[in-house]
Amino acid sequence: MAGPHRRVIPREELTAWERWELGGIDEERRARQPAPVAAPQLETPQPPAEPEPVVTPVAEVVVDTLPLAEVSLPTAEEIEAIEQQAMREGFDAGLEAGRLAAEDEVNRLKALLRTLDNISAGAEQALAESTLDLALVLARELVRREVAADRTVLLPAIVEALSGIPSPGGASRLFLHQDDLNALEPMLAIELSGESWRLLADPRLSPGDARIETASTQIDLALPARWHTILRVLNRADRDELGWAAHEATDGE
Repeated sequence: MAGPHRRVIPREELTAWERWELGGIDEERRARQPAPVAAPQLETPQPPAEPEPVVTPVAEVVVDTLPLAEVSLPTAEEIEAIEQQAMREGFDAGLEAGRLAAEDEVNRLKALLRTLDNISAGAEQALAESTLDLALVLARELVRREVAADRTVLLPAIVEALSGIPSPGGASRLFLHQDDLNALEPMLAIELSGESWRLLADPRLSPGDARIETASTQIDLALPARWHTILRVLNRADRDELGWAAHEATDGE
């Protein structure tokens, strides 16, 4: 039995040898799916064409011109009248402006004068206050020196205080510093009558001080108390530098 017919493939028809491999299942499935259809492209709308500008014809304006001969020019009298009126108006305006400026200047000067008056009054008041303070300091020094030099200067104040006391109904006493008592006792014996008054020395009193005691009255004639009364009358009771103690502190230094 003759063998099957075999065809010999010429060498020219032979291709390069390739290895065959089993393809993946996914590749085969993708190969079977239809190719995607491209989405249709939309045409971009074109903007409408701009309308051509409409040119409006301009109406021709006709200006009537008058001949030069028909123009009315002012006369010399009219020009002079216009100048006079302008001068009067300018003069009136300048006069009003000057009046307002003068009023402002006068008001400013009045305000300045009031300020100067206030300053002057304040300076006079300050000078008066300073002068009074100086006078009080000098008076305090003089009183202190007079009392130390002459004990009899205390007698008028004591006599004045005694004259204001009604007639004592019982025993009355006048207390003095020992030095003052020695100097004033002969003169006070004349002023004080009867056995109702007694002159006593009090070591607690300073030179120049005195104290009166009756059944119904007690009067402090100490120099610090009398000086404080003077300061209170002059509205200087709160001025420690003017008080009697300030003088004593100065002496102590």
